[in-house]
Amino acid sequence: MWLDTPSANELRDSMPDVALALETDFLCNSLDRLGVQYIRRSRKKSAVIEIAMQPGYLLRIHPVDKGAQGVGEWMTWYWKQPDDENVTASLHSSIRAFVEFVDLNNEDDDAQSVSFTTHSDDMRDLIQDAIGGMRHITGKRLKPVVVQRRWAA
Repeated sequence: MWLDTPSANELRDSMPDVALALETDFLCNSLDRLGVQYIRRSRKKSAVIEIAMQPGYLLRIHPVDKGAQGVGEWMTWYWKQPDDENVTASLHSSIRAFVEFVDLNNEDDDAQSVSFTTHSDDMRDLIQDAIGGMRHITGKRLKPVVVQRRWAA
């Protein structure tokens, strides 16, 4: 019976839509903990997270990788080999995303958005890397809109 238990990769391959939904939930939970204002948009084979940016920009984040049945995957998994040969390798994940900054103040339909691919260990670093890339490309300083939440005691 236990020999029939599927591995994590087998589950991901057999139910890619569920894996995408779980990974998207995980990332949105990270944004909730950061207090960042966002909208989650689910599509048949992909997902988009849109983050409001100041002043007047929108940061769209899409998964880069495609998995089973062409469904998007946010996470890339890898084994990290320690320097000490007596310590076992550990499994880590990286978020790989296509980021796009859209100028909400520009009414021109032909307005160019700024986009590139990035990766990071968590959402905080991914957003900071995206903002840094935008600043490097355009010189603009952006920051995410933060929602002030009061947690019940």
